[in-house]
Amino acid sequence: MTETGENRTRGGPWWWKRPRSAVLDVTLAAVSAAECALQGQGFADETGLPGVLATLLGVVVGATLVLRRRWPIAVVLVAIAVIPADMGTVLSVVGLYTLAAAEVPRRITGLLATMAALGILAMAAFRLDQSVGQEPDFNPPGWFVPLVAVALAIGVTAPPVLLGLYVGARRRLVESLRERADGLERELSLLADRAEERAEWARNEERTRIAREMHDVVAHRVSLMVVHAAALQAVALKDPQKAAKNAALVGDMGRQALDELRTMLGVLRSGDPDRQGKDAVRAPSAVSPLPAALAPAPSAAAPAGSTSPAAPSGGGPAAA
Repeated sequence: MTETGENRTRGGPWWWKRPRSAVLDVTLAAVSAAECALQGQGFADETGLPGVLATLLGVVVGATLVLRRRWPIAVVLVAIAVIPADMGTVLSVVGLYTLAAAEVPRRITGLLATMAALGILAMAAFRLDQSVGQEPDFNPPGWFVPLVAVALAIGVTAPPVLLGLYVGARRRLVESLRERADGLERELSLLADRAEERAEWARNEERTRIAREMHDVVAHRVSLMVVHAAALQAVALKDPQKAAKNAALVGDMGRQALDELRTMLGVLRSGDPDRQGKDAVRAPSAVSPLPAALAPAPSAAAPAGSTSPAAPSGGGPAAA
């Protein structure tokens, strides 16, 4: 039986569950690496670092996004570490989303999200202050820079965290429902097995009952055969014609007894419910010829005068 929660898709490479997840992560890592490489050029111009080194650093930092499903905390820590270099926007957004959606304690998620928000807030305030200072014609009020910095920090960190929390909760709900469905499926399977066992027990009981009834019928047939054999012995010399009739009657009863015995054995050996039903129908029909079989007994034994099937004398009745 195929369980509902069973993974029906082909697994992906390494830690990915599906190939499309691997493709998505590699694509995001490539985009992040390109972004960090471009931003690394600006950081190199500001700090005087060699451009090749800054570009290589940006590529390595951005490429860590490929590990987001395996080590989401490490990816977010790398994103926080490169915030002062003004790089890793895609890395921060995707990393925070993955962290919130993963099975990570909420206090760790909240702590890292707060650290990222504070880092972005400080960096945004610093960059905005520099930009405002370089524009002599632009004189905003004092609250402008902090407000824009706070809005930028919240806008970068809050949406991915909230979306990740929602996706994680939905994923856990789906998993719980799937596990519950698997449990119900297993319970139904057990109930079906028990029902089959009860049905088999009922079939065995019915076969035993039918066999018991057939045993009574066969025993009755054999008793009649004994009685008619005694009558046949009594009239064999006096009336050969009646003796022949009694002999034929005994033969018929023997054949009927054999048929009924064969039916009883078939009921005992058969495990097929259809076969059992046919045997159950045949068993009562075997009882119906009893009055017809019993009727010839008095007429066959009456002329003997000394022996009667109903009240026999001598060794034959005693054997009956």
